[in-house]
Amino acid sequence: MTPVTHRARWVMVEPGHWVENGRVVVMGNRILDVQSGTPKATEGSVIDHGDGILMPSLVNAHTHITLSDAARNQSSEGFLKWVESLIKNRNSQSSEDALKTVQRGIATLKASGTALVGEFGPHIPVADAFEGAGLAATIWIECLGNDRELQPLPPNAKGICHAFAGHAPHTTSPVLLKRVQKANERLKQRFSFHLAESREELEFIQTGKGAWADFMTRMGIDFSGWESLGKRPVQMALDTKLLDQNTIAVHLLEINKKEMAALAETGAHICLCPRSNWMLHEKLPDIEGFLKAGIQPALGTDSLASAPTLSLFDEMRFIRNHYPALSPDVILRMGTVNGAKALGYPDLGTLRPGNHSTMIYLDVDVKSPKEAAETIVSANHLDLDPIFDDMQNGGPHAF
Repeated sequence: MTPVTHRARWVMVEPGHWVENGRVVVMGNRILDVQSGTPKATEGSVIDHGDGILMPSLVNAHTHITLSDAARNQSSEGFLKWVESLIKNRNSQSSEDALKTVQRGIATLKASGTALVGEFGPHIPVADAFEGAGLAATIWIECLGNDRELQPLPPNAKGICHAFAGHAPHTTSPVLLKRVQKANERLKQRFSFHLAESREELEFIQTGKGAWADFMTRMGIDFSGWESLGKRPVQMALDTKLLDQNTIAVHLLEINKKEMAALAETGAHICLCPRSNWMLHEKLPDIEGFLKAGIQPALGTDSLASAPTLSLFDEMRFIRNHYPALSPDVILRMGTVNGAKALGYPDLGTLRPGNHSTMIYLDVDVKSPKEAAETIVSANHLDLDPIFDDMQNGGPHAF
């Protein structure tokens, strides 16, 4: 096996660390070195990508790929109406159409530069589609309702891991959430669940009443014995010890400063989906507050049922537009290294030597690292070329 050198005017090793006239030396699917200057004879064949940017591939830490054909509702119709519509659309979809939805969604993810995905709650098997596309993924099989024995997970493939997930504290009993968490500890997989996403959830967890309580009753879920009721969602999760270094909590719209500080002490990871939050709830997560508390958020797109695209570049641009005080480097970390850490894939998210050699080339003309970072997170359109070696060759997943 001989090395291959990828050359570009700019190489972003990780957000904030740039190499001008850079070259990334790759052997197999691993990075041997990142240097500046003219390639050496020992660095094998050279692929000169041009005067643009080589950067780490993106990490979409929270998707629902099987919901990609579900119609998006107007926010004025409310979260509950959206959920009911989602369930109806999902149940009416044939398995053949669902598979086509998955394949289109995964192709879109790959074309937009995403190499690692946290896929949540698919209602049909999706591992073969991810493997066929050459992407790495953690696939969480979600659990709802009251406590029960967990069914065996599908087998893992190279680069594809399965784990259990609790859907959310407003749909899943605290006993079942703990069962799922303990099962993932034994499996050495991350535990994930939606948390503090909506006002409906907040009302239900605090009071056990309201529109969501009525919906749960219609769905045949008896929540009368849930000990989680009577508290705010995040406080409930803290008291139940659902939040630790092996947890990824998603959304966290309904959280206060005191809860943020307590969350930070647990070491739990979080994933934010701002476009989805804005479409469904007309509210945005407090990214600045999380950062001040010492929490480094990962980034997800949620599904096409609540976001216009599956592109993390679009998600980052939305953040840049709505959080102008955030630096481009902070936003870039959310879409790369933070997501890789949250999902437990230490070999992705940066172009450091020893890491997996998945990269993106962006065909842009920029004069400095500052201009490069700003362009990545704010450009309306980016011409890109995913450079993904075999993600299933050994797999980067590790804890």
